[in-house]
Amino acid sequence: MNSIIWMSNVKKSFGKKNAVVNALRGVSLSVEQGEMLAIMGKSGSGKSTLLNIIGGLLTMDEGEYLYNGDRVKKANSNDMLRIRRNEMGFVVQHFALVEDISVYKNVELPLKYQGYSSKERKRMVVKVLEELGIEDKIKSYPQELSGGQRQRVAIARALVKKPNIILADEPTGALDEATGEAVFDIFRQMNDKGITIIVVTHDIGIAKKCDRIIRLKDGLVVSGENENEVY
Repeated sequence: MNSIIWMSNVKKSFGKKNAVVNALRGVSLSVEQGEMLAIMGKSGSGKSTLLNIIGGLLTMDEGEYLYNGDRVKKANSNDMLRIRRNEMGFVVQHFALVEDISVYKNVELPLKYQGYSSKERKRMVVKVLEELGIEDKIKSYPQELSGGQRQRVAIARALVKKPNIILADEPTGALDEATGEAVFDIFRQMNDKGITIIVVTHDIGIAKKCDRIIRLKDGLVVSGENENEVY
């Protein structure tokens, strides 16, 4: 298998002088194409910082980062912007939907940056909403939806541009257990189609359904397990 993500000794800090927080203190990891990886750790362990560096939303201070074999240096580089726009989908805990536009327009948003025609955008949006079982909500607004439906819309928005990798930060954190499991099943179906999934979660039940678990503590990787091992 080929590594889609490869990182070595990645460091990231925030603040200045006497108020510096070392969020990542030398993280190394690799993620294989088609893998489903869970990242766990207590609040403040560096999970979201790591995910944001992988997704090109933050620039690391030190270290090496290769995406599909190509070196990534800065989050705002043209190469990283292209990767983020064309190859990555993002799903977050509180959905990050635009409240004053419809489900259709929320899901359509990423396609507008990729140059698709209006006709092609409509076809792609309808298709992904049908796949997620929410095509009947196409004209609804986010505030009219349940938590599970809102997360499905967020997943549809991530999926519509056919990404190689999905980065999910606590995607079930705002949902009840049954709804969370149903949403996670969607991620598993996506992974079964070959999409690489990296999910940050506090939920060991969700993490155990992934292929592999890594755990962060104080900005360092302290363990990595396969799906049958629990720390």
